[in-house]
Order: sequence, then structure tokens, then C-alpha cells
Amino acid sequence: MVGVRPGKSDHQEGLGARLTAARNRKRISLADASRDLHIPLNQLVGLEEEDFSVFAAELYARGAYRAYAMYLGIYDKMASREFYRTLTHVRQRVPLKLHTPETFLQSLINPRLIFIAGCVSVALLVGGYIAWQVQSFWRLPALTIEGSLSRLVSEPSAVITGRTEDLARITVNGEPVLLHDDATFSVPLNLRPGINPVRVEATNAAGRVRAQQLFLLRSS
Repeated sequence: MVGVRPGKSDHQEGLGARLTAARNRKRISLADASRDLHIPLNQLVGLEEEDFSVFAAELYARGAYRAYAMYLGIYDKMASREFYRTLTHVRQRVPLKLHTPETFLQSLINPRLIFIAGCVSVALLVGGYIAWQVQSFWRLPALTIEGSLSRLVSEPSAVITGRTEDLARITVNGEPVLLHDDATFSVPLNLRPGINPVRVEATNAAGRVRAQQLFLLRSS
């Protein structure tokens, strides 16, 4: 945007005087001219005194001069060019400021919010770790036995197979059992005629125990 520098011009001092003289010849007051042209009084005074600081932009000064000169009957292209040259010498660049409203996300991002978000994240992480530890302490280990817990066996031996979880310990009738890499186990047992109770226990790192009781009936 092009504006006008406050203060009077050093060029073409006769322009304002010509406007004043033409108005006086017609015996028109500044107030009457302002009312007839719908131009603010201070702008007409600025034109006659060649003080263009009253105009927000050069465009307004040009329009006011043209209307005022035509109103007084002294407008011509020569005088118009002189007036434009006068404005050129008092012209200054006014940077155009564009308002760019912040987006919702940009308005939210600020140091305080980042600090609060960081504290909340740390609290959630710590709380989640504590909750996991508590859950791990109270949770029973996984234990699955394949096949029916009560079954009829005709052979003198049987194989107990099942699955638990990593880091768990398995015992069968109190005897430790070696786990495979996939946390499965397989235990051969010798059976006596009749009912053979078998107790399988899984113990996790927190010492929590889950047990399964089997009853194998060997037929004679």
C-alpha cells in the first residue's frame, strides 16, 4: 500500500493557493464545499495547505483533489499532472500488514502447554508401569492342559502336555518340569491301576500359583 508522509510538500506550492483563490472567487466557504462534496473538512484544508498527511492513502488524495478542482471549475489535465507529481515527492512506502489468524493447532502449541503435556505423558508412563507391576504381582500365571482333566487310560503310562507363559515354573506332582522354548511342556507319567491324581502347578516371577488337578483312571 502507498501512503503519504505527514508534512507539507516542497514542490508546486501554487496548487493549494490556486484552490484557495478559486474558492474565494466563487465566495464558497470550506464548510459549504465540504457539505456539497461530502468530503471531510480537514481534507479540503489539507489540499489547500498541501498537507497530505490527512489522507490515509495517495488514492484518496487524488480522488479528493479531482472532485474539489472540478467543483471549483479549475480542473484540467495539466493541473492534475502537477498534483500527482506533488504527491510523488511526499510518497512513502507503508508495508501492508496482513492478518493471518492462528490455526487452532498453532494457538494450542505454546511452552506452557508443552510442559503440561510432558508432565502428563511422564505421569501416564509411570502410572502405567506401576499398574503393570501391580497387575503382574496379582495376576495368576497362564496354564492350559491339553485333553480332558479326567480321562480313562488303558496304557501303563501317559503323557501330560500343556502350555504356560514365559518365565513361569511348572511342577507336576511337585516335580519341576523343563519348559520348551515356546513355553509348552510334555511330561510322561507312570500310572498305577485305578485313579491317579495329577497336580500341575504354574508359578510366575511374583510367586503367584495357578494349579490344575487331573484324574487319570488306568483300567486293569
